[in-house]
Amino acid sequence: MKIEMGESLIYSWLRHVRLCQIVQTNWKVSSQWELHHEPELRELMEEAGRTFEDMRGYRIFKKNASLGQILQQGECDLIGYAANNGKFDVCAVDVAFHEFGLQYGSRQETVSKILAKTVRTAMCLYGYIDTKEGEVLFASPKINRSVMNDVLPCIEELNRLFVSKGFSYRARVVANEEFNQEILQPVLGLSNDVADTSELFLRSYQMLKMFK
Repeated sequence: MKIEMGESLIYSWLRHVRLCQIVQTNWKVSSQWELHHEPELRELMEEAGRTFEDMRGYRIFKKNASLGQILQQGECDLIGYAANNGKFDVCAVDVAFHEFGLQYGSRQETVSKILAKTVRTAMCLYGYIDTKEGEVLFASPKINRSVMNDVLPCIEELNRLFVSKGFSYRARVVANEEFNQEILQPVLGLSNDVADTSELFLRSYQMLKMFK
């Protein structure tokens, strides 16, 4: 089985920092699941596509792609559920680690990919889990400033679009020093308290500390 270190880090973060009792890695849509709220999802898909193409020419979905095709392509790296006083909070995370800075091709292609992943994950949450609330994160330890300058206004616009459509999703890009402070350092701080051999990122760090 392929092990991705970034996913292992986020797995530990969701469990021990975000306190999610249930964490699923590589969450994919099943063709056997019933799709709910199809008209609302189609409207969200079309308006998001128009919004970002009009803003800066970002084409986040293929021109002739159907709603079903877009949703069936959906895969979220991790999804966590935290139960508190009878209420479930959901946090869905896509994580990418590129040593020299996040890059899916050109700067425009990179921003388009982040937006497409974020919108599609939110659509999958509503269509298959029937929730209008939750956090949808794109996390990366290093995203170049030029990409961040382009993507952050788009994420703000996406959050405004969610509100206008009656959703309570919060989309975020967590990168660079924010990634370090919010995700990496809290997980490393727990390394003495977690002894689960399935959490490979933490186990690797524990081994490293043995030789310091």
